[in-house]
Amino acid sequence: MSESSSHSSEQVEKIREILVGRQLGLLEHRLGSLEAAIDAHRGHAGGEALGGAESTHASVLESTEDLRRQLRDEAQIHSDQIARLTEQLNAASHQLEEASSKLVEQDRHVEQHLSEQLEHISSAMAARIDARVREVLQHLQSEIVQWKHQLDRDLLAVRHTKVDRQEVRNRFARLAAAAMEDPPPTEAPREDQGFLL
Repeated sequence: MSESSSHSSEQVEKIREILVGRQLGLLEHRLGSLEAAIDAHRGHAGGEALGGAESTHASVLESTEDLRRQLRDEAQIHSDQIARLTEQLNAASHQLEEASSKLVEQDRHVEQHLSEQLEHISSAMAARIDARVREVLQHLQSEIVQWKHQLDRDLLAVRHTKVDRQEVRNRFARLAAAAMEDPPPTEAPREDQGFLL
């Protein structure tokens, strides 16, 4: 704030120097020309023209006084204008500072809102990923259980098959033993009777 006020005061001084300096330069030029005219008139005029020179001098003094009054009025007008410009510059600087502080506050709110949104999205994504992983694990667990039941059934079927084979072997062994002990049959068995196991 102090830097901006010092900067604005420097600008006001520059404006004042430009405006008042021009007027003073013009006034000094006019006064110099008037004094030169008076000196030239005194050098050329004789003793008998002294009364005319005095009247001219009086008119010059009056003109100078008028010029001084005009200069004071113009200086006052310029001073008032400079004061108004200074007030406007200060007001504009104050408005800029307020706008800057508001922008900083808005940026802070936006950043906070974005961080909250990112945290919310991150937690939501983590929850969805966890739910999906649990779903996949449950599906795999159910598949594994089904495979285990299928394997159990297959093993049981294999055991039954082995038992059936053993029983068939035992029957063939008994049949072979019976065939070796019994004499050969005298007549062929009928088709409807078959072999006795």
